[in-house]
Amino acid sequence: MTSVSPLSPASSATTPATRRRWLQRAGGAAVLGLGAGGLLASRRSWGAGSAKPLVLSWTGTGLCLSPIIVANELGYFRDAGVDVDIINFAGAVDQVLESLATGKADLSLGLIHAWLKPLESGFDVKVVGTAHAGCIRVLAPREKNITSIEAVKGKTIAVSSPAGFGRQFFSTALARRGVNPETEVQWRVFPADQLDLAINKGEADVIADADPTLFLVEKRNPGRYVEIANVQKGDFKDRLCCIVAARGGLVKERRQDVAAAVRALHRAALFIADNPGEAARVVYKHLPRASVDDLRTIISSSFDYRHHTRGIPLESEIAAYARDLQQVGVLKKSTDPARFAKHLTVDVLG
Repeated sequence: MTSVSPLSPASSATTPATRRRWLQRAGGAAVLGLGAGGLLASRRSWGAGSAKPLVLSWTGTGLCLSPIIVANELGYFRDAGVDVDIINFAGAVDQVLESLATGKADLSLGLIHAWLKPLESGFDVKVVGTAHAGCIRVLAPREKNITSIEAVKGKTIAVSSPAGFGRQFFSTALARRGVNPETEVQWRVFPADQLDLAINKGEADVIADADPTLFLVEKRNPGRYVEIANVQKGDFKDRLCCIVAARGGLVKERRQDVAAAVRALHRAALFIADNPGEAARVVYKHLPRASVDDLRTIISSSFDYRHHTRGIPLESEIAAYARDLQQVGVLKKSTDPARFAKHLTVDVLG
């Protein structure tokens, strides 16, 4: 196992060789969102290139985006020869995509379940890589005797967003088991840190979300919950979860820089896979909801950071998701999943 000591914000800000600068530390309040729709003043840049830095926007709230943190802290963007600024964007997915399409940002990472519908509307944004597979799960308390997806029929599902990844994923899983996700279940929205409280109050029967949220639910309630669906298992096994997206014009104008950024993110993802303990220490100060030990456990069990498809395999995975979301009415019936996937993807590493 390779041991790498992460650079602290204080020390890195005084290292001119890396050109890393902090305009404002993305503290807990910023991470949780200070005003939807705004670009928060949390930014870093580094690298040795003289070209205009690429602007990478992210929401700063999920362990699934940790390749960005690792690539920051361990200098992988600099090593790849690309200069990158990071901005923390506290808006919704369509606002992140708008920031890409309008040139306010150049790159971003996000969950495919939440991105495909906005991308269908025509944003000039391309999928140029993948970050990992896994992380979305569905839990039910044992006392409810819900042990299968089919058994959720007639139940109430707690999610943290009305049209977010939890609902999108579980809607497709329900449909594959013959349960209509619009008419045969109910969806209720609660803050992510109160999903199990909704169960305790009898306001929901099932929770659909991602780790670390669900890991922490299980930790607070030892032995109480059973997993009934997982994006890494069954029908969804070996599919991507988070994508790397870039502004369409940027892909045309600076393809090599985009490719360098993707390589740096892939390298970071592989570091996480090979060194979960070190990775947990690197990301902890940005994601303090869980302990370092918890983060290491989650990284080792809930994510596949080696899943990096490109070209036709990537198109196939996106098309499969598009078909699933079309089946449950998220995407238009007129959308051709295969053509849509081909239009979205660009193999910048080819």
